[in-house]
Amino acid sequence: MMKIQPNLIFLLLLFLFTNGYSQQIEFFNADGFFSIGTQSNRTASITLFDVDQDGDLDALVANGRHWPEQNYIFFNDSKGNFKNAMPIGKFMDASYSVKSADFNKDGFMDIAVANDNVENKIIFGSKNSFDREISFGSINPSRNLETADIDLDGDIDLILSNRKAQNEICLNDGKGNFPEIIKFGDELDQTIQTKIIDFNNDGFLDLVTAERQNTNKVYLNDGKQNFTEIIEFGKKDNETRSIDIGDFDKDGFLDIVAGNLGSKNVIYFGDKDLKFHRTLEFSEERMTYSIKLADLNLDGFLDIVEGNSEERNYVFMGQKDLEFIEIGLREDLEENTYNIETGDINGDGLPDIIESNSGAWNLYYRTLLK
Repeated sequence: MMKIQPNLIFLLLLFLFTNGYSQQIEFFNADGFFSIGTQSNRTASITLFDVDQDGDLDALVANGRHWPEQNYIFFNDSKGNFKNAMPIGKFMDASYSVKSADFNKDGFMDIAVANDNVENKIIFGSKNSFDREISFGSINPSRNLETADIDLDGDIDLILSNRKAQNEICLNDGKGNFPEIIKFGDELDQTIQTKIIDFNNDGFLDLVTAERQNTNKVYLNDGKQNFTEIIEFGKKDNETRSIDIGDFDKDGFLDIVAGNLGSKNVIYFGDKDLKFHRTLEFSEERMTYSIKLADLNLDGFLDIVEGNSEERNYVFMGQKDLEFIEIGLREDLEENTYNIETGDINGDGLPDIIESNSGAWNLYYRTLLK
C-alpha cells in the first residue's frame, strides 16, 4: 500500500496559531481532583449520555472486563461534577460497554450492558428507578456495544462486537425486545469495536470494525441489512484496538483513524472507490487502546485524542494541510487507558476529555481556551 510520509508536527504546545491569531488551550485536570469516582476498578469504558434527561451529560461506567465488578451511573450536577452515583443492575458483571437509549419508547432512558462471556443485559428505566432486566444477544466475549436504528424502522437496535465469535446486530421489535439477530464477520475474527455510519452515502447505515490481528473492515449495508460487501483496510498483523471516523482533508469522503497496540497509529483516507490507498502514519509507535476524534478548540479541524497503555496519553491538535500539534496530557500518569470519550460535560460549548483507566481513577479534563 502506498503511504504518504507523515507531515505531523510534534511540539510541546504553548500556543495554537489558527486563522492568524494565537489561542492558548489547556486540558485542566486539577491534579487529579477531576475524577469520576475514586475507585480503582478495571474500567473498560465510559459513555456520556443524559440518562436522567436534565440537560447535561451523565457518565455510564462499565467495569470488570474479564472479572465481575459493579457498573455505575455518575450523575452530572450541571457544572461538570459527578458527586452522585448509583449502581447499574442487580449483580456485578464482567462488563466492557454500557450504553443508554429509550429502547421501549416509554419516555424513560434504559441501559444496555455488553459483557464478557456472561449474559448481556438491558435494565429498563421507569419514573423512579431501573428495575426490570432482560438479556439480549448471545453469550460471547463481547468487547463493544453500539446503538443505532440500523434497519431504519424507528427504534433503537444494538450492535455487539465480539472477540473470536461472530458479531451481532440485535434488532428491536419496537417494544424493547430483541428476538432477531443478524450476524456479521467471521467467528475467528477478534472485533474490538464497531462504528455505525453511512460510509458510502447511500442512505443506509454501514459497519466499520477494528480488528485485533486481522485487517479492519467496512461492511456495506445493501438496505436490507445484508453486509456481504466487505472492504478491508490496514495490516493483518496490526492490533487495532480502536477506530474513529471523520473527514480530515475535507474532500467529502470519510476517513478512518486507527489506534494500534504496539505499532504506529494510522489515518486511512477515503475516496470515491473506498480503496484507502492514501494513508498517514503517526511518527511513533505507542500502545494505543483508544482513539477519539473531536474538534476540541472549535477551529474547524479534527483533533485526535490518544489513550495509551502504561504511557502518557496525547492530544493531536489538527491544523491546515493535515498537520498536527502534539500535546501530552498529565506527564505523571502512565495508566492503562482502555477508552477515551469526549463531550461537553460542563456546558461551556467545548468538548472535554474523559479517560477510562483500568486499575486507576477515571479522570476527566476540562478544555479551556484563553
